[in-house]
This record gives sequence, structure tokens and C-alpha cells, in this order.
Amino acid sequence: MGAATTRARATLHPQKAPQTDTEVRATERIRRLVDSAYSSELEKRDLATLRRMRSECTAVEEAVSYTRRLAQGRFEILSAEQARRESGGSVRDLVADLPRILGDERGRSSAANARLVETAEPIVELDWGPQRHLIDDDSLATIDTLDDADLIATVAALREFERELSDYRHALHGVLDDLDKQIATRAADDLA
Repeated sequence: MGAATTRARATLHPQKAPQTDTEVRATERIRRLVDSAYSSELEKRDLATLRRMRSECTAVEEAVSYTRRLAQGRFEILSAEQARRESGGSVRDLVADLPRILGDERGRSSAANARLVETAEPIVELDWGPQRHLIDDDSLATIDTLDDADLIATVAALREFERELSDYRHALHGVLDDLDKQIATRAADDLA
């Protein structure tokens, strides 16, 4: 396992304790996968186990990535709503600007850093507990009725949630890289 992977796993919100049982389920599953114990001594594991581990990590990474995309889209729309209010524009202006807002590349992975991601909903569903409302409420449909304080608080919470999801995703990519290397090594050994 590389030093960067170990560092990413070690800094994965160690001080932040889950607040509810549902949040515990989501974060404990991810933390189990990114814990160094999960991917230690991969060379001693059989190929079927390595493939099962990769399959589980891939499913969880897809769920985290999907949730991150939802959070990021909401963050971008609500941030644009803040700017619209400051400039005095209308909700119609915001709606007309949605293709640009959602088409911008800010905060997205570059092509070189991207993994193949399915656009369908993930197979694994992670329950994010109290953070779930950030990606699953009617705030976008009722954007014009949100008061400024709620809008500011929601944008800040989405920014933090997206950052947390990005950290989880990065750590999962490290585990997947380690698993892929071990599986590739086994495949090369079988061909030799």
C-alpha cells in the first residue's frame, strides 16, 4: 500500500463522530473499507476474496460518488441562487442559467483522475442519517421560498458534506488501486 493511500485513510475525519445510528451505518461501512486492516496482506488472500473485496469497494465507491454528485449539483444551484439574490436577478434568470451552472467543470474530477462511473443509481444504498436531507428534500423546488439564513446554512452544509464525500471517495480509490494491483499481479503470474 502506498504512503499517499495510508495518509488519505488516516486523515479521513477521525475526530468526527457519527451522530445517529443511520449515519453510523454509512460511515462505519466506509471506514471499514478504507481502514488499513481491510487491505493489509492482500498478497496472502486468494483471488476470489480479492475480487469480492474489489466488488464491495466498487459498489460503495459508486454510492459515495453518486451522493457526491447530488450534493455538488445542489451546492452549485443553491450557490447560484445566493449570487442571484445578491445581484437582484429573478428566479427565471436562475432557471435560464442552469445549463451553465451545472455544466461548469469547477470541483469535478479531471478526465485523467476520473474513473468509469455508471450514471444510474448505485446498487448499494448508504444511509447518511441527518445529512440525507441535504440531497433529498424539496429545497430546489421551493428555492424562492427559502429565507436567506436557511440558504446560507444549507450551502455551507452542502460544501462540508461534499468535502467529506470527496475524502471518502479518494480513500476508496486508494483501496481499489491496491486491490487492482494485486489482482493484476496474480493475473500476470498466471500467464507466466
